[in-house]
Amino acid sequence: MPNAAERDDVEQQLTTVAEALSLPSSTAQITRVRLNQLGSEPEIEDSSLSIVGATTLSLSAREDGLPITVSDVAEAWSETLEGTSIDPGAMTALFDDIAANLDIDGVPPEPRALIERFGTELDLPDGIVVVAKRILEDAFEADPQTIAGSTSPAGTAGAVLYLAAAVNDVDGADEDALGDVTDTSQVTVRNRYKELRDLLGEQHLETTQRYQLDPDTGAPMATSSAPDTESAPVETADDETSGEDPEATDKASADAPGEGEPETANADDESTPTAETAEVVTALFPDELPTTDRVAEELAADPEAIAADLETLVADGTVERKRAGSTDVWLPGDRDALGPDLTEDAVQREVDAIADELDLDASVRLFARGLVSDVVEAVDVEHAGELGGAALLAACRVNDVDVEASEIAATGEFAARALYDWLETLDSAVDIEIPTAGAETYVDRLADVLDLDESVREESVRAIEQYDPRPDDPSYTPPELAAGATVFAATVRGTGVELEQLAEASGADPAFISEATDSVLVSLCLDLVREDLDYEETGWTGDLLESELSPEFGDSETGAAIALAKAYAAGRESQPVDEATIDALVGR
Repeated sequence: MPNAAERDDVEQQLTTVAEALSLPSSTAQITRVRLNQLGSEPEIEDSSLSIVGATTLSLSAREDGLPITVSDVAEAWSETLEGTSIDPGAMTALFDDIAANLDIDGVPPEPRALIERFGTELDLPDGIVVVAKRILEDAFEADPQTIAGSTSPAGTAGAVLYLAAAVNDVDGADEDALGDVTDTSQVTVRNRYKELRDLLGEQHLETTQRYQLDPDTGAPMATSSAPDTESAPVETADDETSGEDPEATDKASADAPGEGEPETANADDESTPTAETAEVVTALFPDELPTTDRVAEELAADPEAIAADLETLVADGTVERKRAGSTDVWLPGDRDALGPDLTEDAVQREVDAIADELDLDASVRLFARGLVSDVVEAVDVEHAGELGGAALLAACRVNDVDVEASEIAATGEFAARALYDWLETLDSAVDIEIPTAGAETYVDRLADVLDLDESVREESVRAIEQYDPRPDDPSYTPPELAAGATVFAATVRGTGVELEQLAEASGADPAFISEATDSVLVSLCLDLVREDLDYEETGWTGDLLESELSPEFGDSETGAAIALAKAYAAGRESQPVDEATIDALVGR
């Protein structure tokens, strides 16, 4: 197992290599998280930690669709080592083992290989494949994060093939065909090529020699270096429409009234936008998550206006609304469920939104996203927020980050107690042990926050230890049970505690605290009367008769249990039973 010094060395090497290769910070960060996850795996522990680090970085770069080869990483990493170097072959030999240990579904293909494969499947000229690779490399040089930010390296490969073919007027690489061979969608390819076109500049793509095919031979034009990215147009306020589709612009010009002509209303003006909105929802689904913002982005329209259109479509049955955590998802009317991939996308959005709200660092966020993929297949999208919150809570606990369930719940539209159910689901589905905080831990926190007497803290812990719920009792979260036991202990000890204070300090709902209090009281009182608890060794029995616990406390069942316990204690103490207790016992 590597020691701390070796791990620190690899961390520094990773940082140096990422900077040398101009890799996005997100790629380096997920590699760090993965190296921590690998730990001491038997399949890889005999390998050099530097080779493991280089191989993991290469896998992460491939997953992000970055045009970085194994040799690129090996050469850059070797520069950080003294007296030795990394053989690219040693890295490729480790690919399968590391991918398996990281639960990566197969070794991702190298991005250039994807371009070659898709070009072959579409029977595109070899020259177009070469130009597509150049476009990918230049886009990476211009802005690595734009490449890494794609959710689909295959979509990026399709996009650069589309651009290469479009620049050279070559048929066979339309959106539909590329969507099919890349196993994404025409929408994904379209969005990606527009993003890359805007990054490099449309004029730059059309006029730069390295993107052209020789008209006589069909071979790529010779090139000695990548284009100067500074020559790409800089977007300004005046250029906001420069990226418009020329065909759409020509159509708009043709349809616009001539100078001096009055504008006339089109009978379809009101219905057309709504129909276009429905078409986009249908086009996006099931390859992408049709959220309001995503549909608005596709139509280059105001999200509020699109939301109104979508509501209209829901009313007439064309579209169905699904709630995905804090986000509305719009499905075509004949579909009422999302597949696992889109549900995972919805949960990941919730993870990111909550992490942003709580300002959690990237390692926690990435850890949470990794947990989600293990359980999402059987999850309904309506629970996206709860699962996302639970995954973050688990990630915080594993990484020793002090965040409570109540803090996570406060950022979303779900109750804190729901997170504990999902924590159990995660714990049973993943191989990682998720630390748990028991009710006793929360008692200590409540005692500190509310400055409770030590005797109340001790009695609360003892009550939790003695608590024996009946089979039909509901289960309570650790904060709820801790707060309920504290109410019991404070009351029997004659110390007042406000329910609202307990709720605020524990993050538990007051109603569930009251229910937990009743459950604890019934359990302890009946166990005392049944003599399952030793009267002499049960500290609270001496205070019971003088305490504010009475038959009027809690619900009717709780009151009856208290009455029984008081009558029993009175007999043990040779004291008379008070009238209220007698009334409760005889049903008056």
